[in-house]
Amino acid sequence: MFTSTKKFLFLACRVIGLALACLPVWGQQPLSLDDAVRLGLKNNFDILIEKLNVENANKNNTWGQAGALPLVNLNLANNNSIVQRKPANPFAVAGRNISDNLNGQLDIQFTLFDGFGVRMNKQRLAQLEQLSYGNASFVIESTVQSIILGYYQACFDRESLQILRTNLSFSKERYEFVKLRKSLGSAITFDVLQEQNNYLTDSANVLQQEIRYKNSLRSLNLLLSDSIERVYALTSPLEFVDELLFYDDLKARMTRSNTNLRNQFINQELLRTAILQQKSNLYPSLLLNIGGTGSLDRLNAQFRPTQGGTVEKATVGFVNDDPAFPVIQSRFAPEYQTQTGNSYGAFANLTLRWTIFNGGQVKRAIDQARIQEKIGQLNIEQLNLSLDFDLISNLDLYNLRRQLVVIADTKQKAAELNLELANERYKNGALSAIDLRIVQENYRTAALEKYLAIYSALLAKTNLVRLTGGLVQAP
Repeated sequence: MFTSTKKFLFLACRVIGLALACLPVWGQQPLSLDDAVRLGLKNNFDILIEKLNVENANKNNTWGQAGALPLVNLNLANNNSIVQRKPANPFAVAGRNISDNLNGQLDIQFTLFDGFGVRMNKQRLAQLEQLSYGNASFVIESTVQSIILGYYQACFDRESLQILRTNLSFSKERYEFVKLRKSLGSAITFDVLQEQNNYLTDSANVLQQEIRYKNSLRSLNLLLSDSIERVYALTSPLEFVDELLFYDDLKARMTRSNTNLRNQFINQELLRTAILQQKSNLYPSLLLNIGGTGSLDRLNAQFRPTQGGTVEKATVGFVNDDPAFPVIQSRFAPEYQTQTGNSYGAFANLTLRWTIFNGGQVKRAIDQARIQEKIGQLNIEQLNLSLDFDLISNLDLYNLRRQLVVIADTKQKAAELNLELANERYKNGALSAIDLRIVQENYRTAALEKYLAIYSALLAKTNLVRLTGGLVQAP
């Protein structure tokens, strides 16, 4: 059994050695926190989508979209027909009639006045463009926060891995030491197996933490919209710079720069504009239509020939019924000819439209717009209260975690010194292996708690920066 255990230990050491050897290969490309934020702003899919939305809103914010420019229509119609006639009307052309005509009309419509509706439409389009910028800022802010926290998470897993490696190195040293003591006869098999078990446990912890670190890097790559297979070497340390923050200062910055609050203010302006748009329906509208019309006509039918073409002469009567003075009429055979023609004209018309009564629809629309404005105002007040609550809560949490960082750092330094002293006592035979293991576990726990406290403090500070609108301004 002891032999199989030694084989397993040897295999575990090989696996850990290979994993440690591969880690430097993964981290070929250095990546700082600032670089990560810049890369995310450039490649993140959500941000790219919002950029297109902003571009679309910018293109819509024109006077033409608002309705201030004239509407110009050019209409062309081509009509064709073939008719076989035997008319009762003596003035109609008998036989086969082939006709076609081309009608054209150029119509230009100006809105001279519509109750200031065009101006309100332009104002609304400008506000929608501002709102699209606000929505983009919100997405950018959320993405930057996610990238920062993802970077910190990867740094935390990296530091945790380093602590577990140090712990594993210590266990390996102690395991080698106890094997040496056994060979000299000062230790028994129980001591060797105990240290071997500790070494295997720490080896498993290292392997598990390596997987966590890999997954953290992959999650960061996902936020950066980068290849999942790419592994960066994180160059920014996981450290916390203590900074004293004051509520009044944070409150003023939040009121001035919070993204959600600014977007809500823009929404409120849109609601006020909606009221003015509905009120514009109370006024008359005046339209001017100018344009021109024209047509080209062509008819192919049987007509009397213009030259010659006499077929026969016939006597149709006599002058004073005297046969010596006959009345002779020439008859012509009709020929198919094509006749063309055209017509042109122009027009200018004014149209005044004023809705006197439509069942109170305009008044109801105005009242509904005013109700929506009141709802928007209540939403702003609710958002202010919610943000104030979040600010106070996160500030208290930040102040607590500042203190926890100091406490955790003190505990880690004390645990490290205690481990050094305990190791010396163990080598001198003044401390048992079980007691040394307890001291070692205390050191590992204290070291992990220190970096967890730093990560938690950075998380709270990032939340405060976002609440005050600082991530977009200076990520």
